[in-house]
Amino acid sequence: MGKKKESMAKCAWMKFRNVLRIALGHLALYCFVVCYVFAGAWVFHQLEGENETELHDKQREYAMNLKKDVIAKLATTENVAEINEHLRMFLRNISNLHISLDNYLIFNEPSQVVPKRWTFPSSVLFSFTILTTIGYGNVTPHTQQCKVFLMIYGAFGIPLFLITIADLGRFSKTAIMALVQKVSKRELKKQSDEHLLREIAEVMLVAGLFVVFIAIGSAVIPLWENQLTYFDSVYFSYMSLTTIGLGDIVPRRMDFLLPTLIYITIGLWLTTALVEQLADVFRLVHYAGRQVTNVKGITVWLGGRRLSMGGLISTVCRRVGMSENLINQINWDRTVIDALDGKMPPTLPIFPWHFTDFLEHDPPLIDLSIDLDQMDGSFYCSKPLSAKKQRRASQMSAPAIAWMRPQEEARILDADGNFPNIDA
Repeated sequence: MGKKKESMAKCAWMKFRNVLRIALGHLALYCFVVCYVFAGAWVFHQLEGENETELHDKQREYAMNLKKDVIAKLATTENVAEINEHLRMFLRNISNLHISLDNYLIFNEPSQVVPKRWTFPSSVLFSFTILTTIGYGNVTPHTQQCKVFLMIYGAFGIPLFLITIADLGRFSKTAIMALVQKVSKRELKKQSDEHLLREIAEVMLVAGLFVVFIAIGSAVIPLWENQLTYFDSVYFSYMSLTTIGLGDIVPRRMDFLLPTLIYITIGLWLTTALVEQLADVFRLVHYAGRQVTNVKGITVWLGGRRLSMGGLISTVCRRVGMSENLINQINWDRTVIDALDGKMPPTLPIFPWHFTDFLEHDPPLIDLSIDLDQMDGSFYCSKPLSAKKQRRASQMSAPAIAWMRPQEEARILDADGNFPNIDA
């Protein structure tokens, strides 16, 4: 009993350490993206902040000169056509300055200062909209240095942010499906005809969560964005979370910038999860009716590595002690098709005693150079097989041998590594 508890504790510690190692990698990615946003915001603030002050001084001087000039021209004529022409030219010149009406009215008061648009919070929002490709367009760079930096910043930051959001979207999708499985208290099976219906149901679930999220968030945003109605908030949420970002409605309250960015980020997670779920449905429809061929040539990602199914099958089979000759005898295309259809594969003997030349042409079933004692608990966390189950496992089919522990299979060999008489 003590050894069993110790083995279970060791297995639990190994799982926790593995989860922690994986989680630290993802957390490091998320922290790096946050630092990247703030670093870019600081650079934008430095490049555009001082330039904005100089630009406002030039615009004030130029606007006041235009005003004095048009007043002088209007005082010298009473001709209506000339007055209209002078006013039209004045409005055109003011429009070319790209200043708002509020700024023009402030320019008429020498004691007032035009508020800066390139504050640090607005620079953070600008960096965020660049990386998310929302691009409201309410704040744009004017200096050539800032434009060059913007292109370089976006070239590295946009793929980085999209990868991060996609990663969070996968976690969101997995968490949603796990929650549904826990609530339903049964495994989500995906078999044959039910597969497409299951995928469509999952799409509807994620889409419903997306709609509910927008509905609730749009009710909260007007609490600090007082100029927005509920409809305007829904419109802003949809345009932001779908990264359309027309820029007709943008966040104004910089003191509530953090909750706004958190809201948009969580919404982008759900958007990515919904897109991935839709991609699964389209992929299922695309490959519907196709037969599995060239299983060994299919490439998969496993443990951060890209490898072929042939290499994966050979590695697993050798790990459990199958010979190369036996691996090559199995029709893996047919085996996978039968497995997908729920059919039992044909039985192949694991230990072909009836081959008199087996030992001469095949290597030992177990690589005796491996220290099997060091593999205890590191390959499978399962109970040891009884002697009766060991005898039955030796007659199992080849695909099922992966469930046998290497230690149990090694016990079938005698001390010299030879095959004993099974009837003895």
